[in-house]
Order: sequence, then C-alpha cells, then structure tokens
Amino acid sequence: MNFKKYTIPLITLLSLITLVYLFTNVFIYIVIALVLSLIGMPIVKLITKLKIGKFHLSNSLASLVTLCVFFIILYLITITFLPPLIKQITFLSNANLHDVLHNLFIYYPSLKKMMDSFGSEQQIMNSLTSQVNHFLNFQNVRLVLNNMILYTGSLLGGLFSVLFITFFFLKDGKMVAKALLLISPTNYESAMTDIYRTSRKMLSSYFIGLFIDMLLVSIIVTVLMWLFGVKNALVIGCLAGVMNIIPYIGPIITLFFAMFLGVSGCIEFNQYDLITETIAKIVMILIGTNLIDAMFIQPTIFSNTVKAHPLEIFLIILMAGTIGGVLGMVVAIPCYTLLRIIAKEFLDHFKFFKKLTENIPE
Repeated sequence: MNFKKYTIPLITLLSLITLVYLFTNVFIYIVIALVLSLIGMPIVKLITKLKIGKFHLSNSLASLVTLCVFFIILYLITITFLPPLIKQITFLSNANLHDVLHNLFIYYPSLKKMMDSFGSEQQIMNSLTSQVNHFLNFQNVRLVLNNMILYTGSLLGGLFSVLFITFFFLKDGKMVAKALLLISPTNYESAMTDIYRTSRKMLSSYFIGLFIDMLLVSIIVTVLMWLFGVKNALVIGCLAGVMNIIPYIGPIITLFFAMFLGVSGCIEFNQYDLITETIAKIVMILIGTNLIDAMFIQPTIFSNTVKAHPLEIFLIILMAGTIGGVLGMVVAIPCYTLLRIIAKEFLDHFKFFKKLTENIPE
C-alpha cells in the first residue's frame, strides 16, 4: 500500500521533469504566459465589471484588451529606448575618432598622461582605428545580420506563442487549476487547490508590485536626470526601471549604459568640458535612486506582497544568485514564495516551517 502511495507521485514528478527537459522552450513560454496572466488578471476583472449600456464585456474581449495594454506598454518602452540609443551609436560610428580623442586630451590632460604609457596620440589613434575597422569588417557585419534575422524569427515565434497561451490563461482563470488537479494524486487535490489559490493571489500581487517599482524608479531617474540637465534622460530612466528587475546587477548595467549615453551626448554637442560633471551627476542620481529603492520602496512593496521580512528577501536573493547567477536572482522571490506556500500546506507541523510561513494568508 505504501509502495503505491509514494510510487505514483514519484513517477508523476519524474515524468514532468522529463517533459520540461525535452520541451524546455515550451515550458519557458508557459512560465512567461503565467507571469503575464498573473499581472493581467486584475485588469481583466476590472474590464469585465465595466458596463457598456446594459452589457458587460466578456472574458474573451477583456483578455484581448489586456493583451493590447501589454502591447502598448512594450511599444512605448521600445520607441522610448531604441531610437535614441541607435542615434548615439550611429553618431559615434560616424564621428571622427581622431578629433574626439584630441579634444578629450585637451580638456583632460590627466587622461593624456595616463594614455602616454600606451604610446603617442597617433599610435593610440591608429590602434583604435584598426580595432574599429576589424570589428566592422564585412564578415562580422554579415554574421551579425544573419544572427539578427535568425533571432528575430525565433523572437517573433516565441512572442506569438506566449501571447496565444496568455490569452487562454486570462480567458479561463481556472485552466491552470484544472491542469494541476489533472496531474495531482486524488488525496492531494484539496491541498493543490489551496496552493494554487494562495500562490495566484500572492504572486499576482508581487508582479504588480514589481511593475509599480519599475515605474517609480523610471519616473524618479528620468525627472532627476532632466532637472540636472543630463542628455538622454528619458532613455536612462526607462533603462533604469527595466533593469531594476535584476537585483543588484541591473543597476550596475544601467550605470555603464547611462554613462555611455551621457558622455556620447556631451561629445555630440561638443561639450567636452561637461563630461566629468555629467558622469558625476549620473553616478549620484543612480546610486541615490537605488538606495531609496532598496531601503524604502522595495521593502514596502515586496514585504506586503510576499509577506516576508526584507532581510529574509535579501538573503534569499543572495543565495539564489550564488546558485543560479543573474537568472537565479530574478526568479528568487517568486520561487521562494511558491516554496513557502507549499511548505505551509504540507510541512506546517514542523516548528521551523510554521514560523517561516505564519504570515501567509489561509
């Protein structure tokens, strides 16, 4: 009897692991669609409550409207970020590197002294020109174009798959619950229903909170960059918000890109004397914003959504980063939340897990 009790769940688990391994892309699409559906579910509920005359919008129309909202947000982020970035890259690629380097040496003699150890100005210029020409040779350009076409096709296919799955998740909120019950042993159906209900509520709150955090960081950085006269303020602000998804590493990536955009903006308008000042402004604004975000915004949002102490969240992110790198840090909080919900359902009789999950709602 005990053999059957443990064998069937084990076989089910191994089968699921095998399916995930064999169809990794499909599993990733489903996970992304689940996240989008968790974010979009409140929007669907809000739309279905609205009246047009005597009629209510159906779940299907509400789901389509929600997908359109996602498209609009993605489009706004794309047109805000990509054109200015492409403009700066195009400007730098067409700029006279000799003049740029010469002007930098005039305004920053200390830089010239440091570079003298690598050779004369002409030697450094020749070396840079050689490296740029090598990077932009025909073979490299053709390889980049081929990869862009290949990845664009894969990206569009993946995007369509994610949106298609998301539509049905939004349309039928019980679809995931039915799938879980289908693969769950009969004795655990009630527990799985409770796990799904609690996790959907908490994870939906978490992802909405994450989106709010991204929006607040974007607004703060954009406004401060604009007030201090930093070029490409809106682009830097959007980048800061999006990269804030990656704990600790994201702000560092944002800092490098922001300095690139700020410095290139100064070079474009021949404001070489403002480069040092611009870099200082960017560093202070980004560090200040991330300190405010880490000390006040994130603890407030995440503690209220996943019902965990800020220090607990910090340690979990560090451990996840050690195990899984950047990806581990991104998925740390959702996975930890799900594990706590499962532990509350099955391991609540242990003192440690009971204490760890006491804040999770029934």
